[in-house]
Amino acid sequence: MVARKNVIYKLLVTKKRATSLQKLSEELETPMPWLLHTLKRLESEGLVEIFYGNEKATIMVKAKTLEDYF
Repeated sequence: MVARKNVIYKLLVTKKRATSLQKLSEELETPMPWLLHTLKRLESEGLVEIFYGNEKATIMVKAKTLEDYF
């Protein structure tokens, strides 16, 4: 299944915390390279934050919400 941008964002908002790219890829049954490309587009729109985790350079992603701006 190829997830759309709005589905990915809504899922991340529901989680309310950062999740790893690998876990998100497994959950959405979407290849990591495609998912990362889509997340980069969401990041450029200011909707998500992509960063490296503490463990073995794990890529983490978190949805930005209105609370992040106040």
